[in-house]
Amino acid sequence: MGVSEEEIIVCYSCGAPMNIASVPPYSRVVCPDCGTENRVKKKFGPYVLKRRHAIGGMSSVFVANDETLDREVALKILSEEYSKDETRIAAFEQEARLTASFSHPNVVRVLTTGRAFGWFYIAMEFVPGGHFEGKIQKRSKIPESEALPIAIQIAEGLKGAKSAGLIHRDIKPGNILFDSEGNAKIVDFGLALVTKGGKAKASEIWATPYYVPPEAIEGGVEDFRADIYAFGATLYHALAGIPPCSEESMETSVLRAAKMKVVPLRRVASGLTDETCAVIDRAMAYDPIRRFGSYDEMISALKLALKASQNGGAGVDKGNSKAELRTRLRARKKRMTLAVAGGVILVAIGIFTLILSSGEESEAPKPVSKVVAVNTGGDQVEETSSKIADTYLEAREAMETGDFSKAEEVFSGLLENKDVQEPTRTWAGLESVVAAFMDGRTNSANRNAKAVFRHIVSGPENLGVGFSSGVQPVLRKVNSLPFFDRELIEDLGVDGNERYMGYLLAGLKNWEQGGIEESLPFFEKLITDESLENDNVLAWYQDVAARYLKDYELMSSGVFDVVPDTPDECRDTIEELNRVLTLLTTRGRAKFNVRSRQLDLKRLEKSLQNKKIPTIEPKVDILEEVDLLGKSYRFDEISNWVSKLQEDPAGARRQALTDIADSASAFLSEIKSDLEEKPIEIQLDLTDGTTITTLALVGGEQLYGRLESGVDRKLEWKDFSSEQLIELYRELVKSPATQEERMSRHESAIAFEWLAGDRERAVAAAERLSEESPEFETRWEVMSKGLPE
Repeated sequence: MGVSEEEIIVCYSCGAPMNIASVPPYSRVVCPDCGTENRVKKKFGPYVLKRRHAIGGMSSVFVANDETLDREVALKILSEEYSKDETRIAAFEQEARLTASFSHPNVVRVLTTGRAFGWFYIAMEFVPGGHFEGKIQKRSKIPESEALPIAIQIAEGLKGAKSAGLIHRDIKPGNILFDSEGNAKIVDFGLALVTKGGKAKASEIWATPYYVPPEAIEGGVEDFRADIYAFGATLYHALAGIPPCSEESMETSVLRAAKMKVVPLRRVASGLTDETCAVIDRAMAYDPIRRFGSYDEMISALKLALKASQNGGAGVDKGNSKAELRTRLRARKKRMTLAVAGGVILVAIGIFTLILSSGEESEAPKPVSKVVAVNTGGDQVEETSSKIADTYLEAREAMETGDFSKAEEVFSGLLENKDVQEPTRTWAGLESVVAAFMDGRTNSANRNAKAVFRHIVSGPENLGVGFSSGVQPVLRKVNSLPFFDRELIEDLGVDGNERYMGYLLAGLKNWEQGGIEESLPFFEKLITDESLENDNVLAWYQDVAARYLKDYELMSSGVFDVVPDTPDECRDTIEELNRVLTLLTTRGRAKFNVRSRQLDLKRLEKSLQNKKIPTIEPKVDILEEVDLLGKSYRFDEISNWVSKLQEDPAGARRQALTDIADSASAFLSEIKSDLEEKPIEIQLDLTDGTTITTLALVGGEQLYGRLESGVDRKLEWKDFSSEQLIELYRELVKSPATQEERMSRHESAIAFEWLAGDRERAVAAAERLSEESPEFETRWEVMSKGLPE
């Protein structure tokens, strides 16, 4: 291949020609004739390189002068190694297109692209204030009051990228720059993926091990929550002074294990507020579904954390004895290991104790839990036992990393597996009940409890009496409505550690069924027994009980007792409840109670805003008006209008009408949230007879449907019949995140059907749901009495 004209230059001193084809940009070259040193490859299009700014894995960044507009820019030039790789060049060009496709004050702006000397370059806004990595290296830790405003700006930039359909995929301290005024800007979209609001899968993994999210390690699909994880890991590093994961290998199994063992921020940075620690821990949840569901939600949590840090912790009690006890309990958790000794596999109840002979005389360590010896006389039996032990360990790891759904599934499988020896088999069944309760799925917990109860009463061999006296009385009544009272503590007897599992199950059952106060004696009994310190499984469940006690303290802070007098006070209380929501560490009932309280406050705010009661014309048929508004999907108008009535209309109650209208309005809001996350491919008929094949929500408001012809059309809710919206709902609600969400959405759908569709179908659906949920049955019984027949 010949040399281009631009790669033959003359010496500035003697005029001798020099071939500079093989040298990189901004190189010093000595003239072979006169020995003068020449600076070469300085001019890239209209940009003249002034100095080298940074060197990365695939490119170098130079500060350059834009001769056309007389301004400094940053010129990113693909390195020589990759300049000959068409795949890398294409990726580099894509980075430029992606970054230039949107504009945001917290994202470095792309100006133009070009080629010179066969090298591809991107001209970008020059950001002179250094990068976040440099700040961390210089100061070790970044103060909370300084890190949180930066975090809010970064989150805003990522939100902007998401709105453009992008995920960054390499958020880390080095890719966060600061301008001359200290504002944060995200740079380097070289690994970005176009998701169009949904998910995407990278063709290869390029990321920094310290910050890479677990799903990227596996090479699976990613969405914006992958950036949330890396963002959380970046903040963790800034606040703690160390990265959350010190593993530098990109080997999948090694890195996955490291991600599962990330130490919570509180343990490595004790001076931070609970609000900040809660934000980082949630952002870095191993399971993406446990992370923030939107950037707005995360930004709100960061702002609350900033407010708490400015107020010295927002009144969070960090020094009481219970908090100290919980800290001590968390420190007890030990790593589970598999024990193999003398041809016998020791399968503990959820813990595997390492007993290896070192050749020196020493007393063998005492097992910390009941163990079962499985004869491994044959290779096949040994292999089966080893697989069972590995499976149990997998379930325990899922439990400790918060993947309760997976833990429940694996534990249930062990209960059904006849190759699993006792008492491990029964204990696995009990842990499946605990996992479902901790995930807020009461129906699943009840179903699992029945299975374990049937198993115990069938009288399996080698099952100690502790199970029949310690947990069987609890399992028998887990499905019943009355709460367990504290007398059960004595009824479970004094022998066998199984009774502590009985305490835990009783506490969880009471809590999830709404008996918060009634659950406390069981949790307190579990966490205050120091004899469990050396039992790794029960010590971990002590930590679980401590989480519920901590959430009880949060819900007992007085914010639930406030009765606002003005709309502003309602909004302030709702905001305070948002703070509580970010601090809660348990799922299910606690969050349900907070959200229910917020809904009550929103209703109160609405009524306080409408203190002037208008006179309703006598000839207006109120229920006919409600029916008309309902058929038009104007549910907010129903709620607003009915709340202004001076008295209940004939044959109905105002409260029942506003409640069902608010619930029906939530039905459409939930569908909008689903569509905002991801368009859905579904065939729906419009009221004018046209059929669409895809439905999407753009900009958080505007509905678009794709016709069979491929043309996109703007739509409104009124373009769909109620039957078609129910059909859409059935498709969207197939995989709810939690049982709580599923029940809530069914309740909203019933309200929608009652107001906008077929009331007989709505009542029939309500009766079916009442059979499944006693809580809904109670609410529906009260509401239906206030609805017209």
